Amino acid sequence: MHPILMRTAAALLLFGAAIPLRADLFYVAELTDLRGNKSFLVCTAQDKLKTDAELAAEARAFPKALEATKADWQRDHADKAFPGGRLKQRTLRVLATTMNRDEADKLLAQDQGRETRTLANEKEEKERVLNAKPVHARRGGNASALEQQKREIQESRERDTLADKAETMLRQKLSAAAGHDIPFYGQASDEPKKQPKRKK
Repeated sequence: MHPILMRTAAALLLFGAAIPLRADLFYVAELTDLRGNKSFLVCTAQDKLKTDAELAAEARAFPKALEATKADWQRDHADKAFPGGRLKQRTLRVLATTMNRDEADKLLAQDQGRETRTLANEKEEKERVLNAKPVHARRGGNASALEQQKREIQESRERDTLADKAETMLRQKLSAAAGHDIPFYGQASDEPKKQPKRKK
């Protein structure tokens, strides 16, 4: 066989072998919602392109949807400040890339486990502070610091509740403008536990 034909055939074989490899690429990715809550997934290159296109459409519609939400908020909740600082555009971040689906699933499980532990630790710490009893001592009493921490947690929960309401309004407007449903990955904000009424 002629050397040029051999090189051409070899190049075609290499090119043909490279195409399936690109199709079998898996991404372990982190998606956030409008409140910054995270979701982890394994996606293919096609899935990633679709999600990138959805995020681009949302980014174009976000400023107008946010302004419309703010106007509705001021009309419906005039006594409460609009929680715009707790709303943000959705993001996609690739954490790992692999050609092995099983490896991608293992990485996904690790990322999900890490996030679950982080959220559980944060919630446990807040509950510990809220349920703590102040220490009264001549020196080094923590009563005022503890009360300050409790106040901050309660205020943060109240702001989260308002932000969740605003997020629902924004998500509806943004979904309509972008032409696709926008997911919410979080849970309803932590409501303080109400003490049962005691019978007299």
